[in-house]
Amino acid sequence: MHLVRRPLALAFVVALALAAPSIGRATEVSLTMDDGVRIDASLLVPDGPAPTGGWPAVMLFHGLAGNHKSLVQGLAPPYLSKGYAVFAPDARGHGTSGGYVSLDGPREVADIRAEFKWLTERPEVSDTRIGAWGISLGGGAAWNSVVAGVPFMALETFETWSDLYRALFPQNFGKAGAIYNFAQSVPADRIDPALRPYVPQMIGNENLPAVRTLLGTRSSLNALSAVTTPSFLFQGRRDFAFDIDQATAAYRRLAGPKRLYVGDFGHSPSTFPGPDLAHVLDLSTRWYDRFLKGIPNGVDKEKPVQVGSDPWSGQTASFARLPAVKTLTLVSKARSGLSARGKVVRTFALPKRNLEQFGAPVVRVSASTATPWPHLVAVLTSVDASGRETVLSEGGAITALGKKPRTISIKLISTGNLLRRGTKLRVYLGGTSTVQNIANLLYLKLVPDGSQLTIGKVTVTLPLLPKTISK
Repeated sequence: MHLVRRPLALAFVVALALAAPSIGRATEVSLTMDDGVRIDASLLVPDGPAPTGGWPAVMLFHGLAGNHKSLVQGLAPPYLSKGYAVFAPDARGHGTSGGYVSLDGPREVADIRAEFKWLTERPEVSDTRIGAWGISLGGGAAWNSVVAGVPFMALETFETWSDLYRALFPQNFGKAGAIYNFAQSVPADRIDPALRPYVPQMIGNENLPAVRTLLGTRSSLNALSAVTTPSFLFQGRRDFAFDIDQATAAYRRLAGPKRLYVGDFGHSPSTFPGPDLAHVLDLSTRWYDRFLKGIPNGVDKEKPVQVGSDPWSGQTASFARLPAVKTLTLVSKARSGLSARGKVVRTFALPKRNLEQFGAPVVRVSASTATPWPHLVAVLTSVDASGRETVLSEGGAITALGKKPRTISIKLISTGNLLRRGTKLRVYLGGTSTVQNIANLLYLKLVPDGSQLTIGKVTVTLPLLPKTISK
């Protein structure tokens, strides 16, 4: 592991770029897909004459409920200032484009293939040196397009998935709140009619074999071992939609040049961009410089896995491979009763030093019941010396319990959190995540009224970095 501090001066450069629209020329375009749907987009090229062969280009793909104009305003200037053309389309069903949202299915991949071909035919743009940049939904689209053979020369994905079913239905138990919020972010009449019946099924954790098939066709993981495109994966430390494991699973499979940065951004409870944006843009532009411009800047020779501090302080740790962790096991042997709308809370003392949790905690619960109890939710929090509570991770699992005690194993969301000296851990157990806080809406499926559960031993296994990164 190598610790390094990078200067924050790029933040000033980015601010200047964002304030200087004269660094490039923008053209709004409309493309017609082979099914007649119109896709609206922006093409931006740097000021000045194009180099021989045309400008290298980056295609930007926005997230769910986003649009190309907001992405262009926020992210195009840093790439334009580095000598890249930028092409940003509205995905179908988004912005002013036509068509329906089908969640990065074959139709969206066909759109990207057509957009790529159109871009290669522009005289001011290189017909070979084109890279992809995708965030969340756009990251899934970028992965699926590369798997389908769209010949990007470099790829960067941000806070996205490699296995959509496993991301939304870990242990076959859906993140109902996240799924509901995603579905509500797009008007119902813009969702592909073939997908609309799945929305209530996914929220209700129903028809899972069909849901698994649907989401599997929108996942890239099983095909990534054949991908040699130079790929840089950017994933958030605290992202309860698409966690660290979504990126590490993809990273392990990729066959070509690859890097991974785990930083201080993401879906809720984080945001994008995060406080490490300047560092992210530095890594991003260096990756494109290496693989789109052919500049031997060493970005592909550095230790390929990097983790940023949290809270972001400019400090990172670099690793030759995915970070190894050690485990800390905490045990509570109390016995408690749990009703359908009730909760059980167990508190654990930690060693008296700073610890950095990194990866997926596991909660194991010994339980028995004489009534139906179909699933169990666990929420893991930290409580600092001042009494402030922070949700570290959470998860749920389908249960098959009877009168004889059995152990339920709940793998929680893979996150990274600094646990300062004096912090205690707390585990909430119940039917929904609201047992921790009424505002915690990730897991919302109720257990039947009148259900009763007896909780015995509770074990928490916490993955820890051998040496803390954050301060």
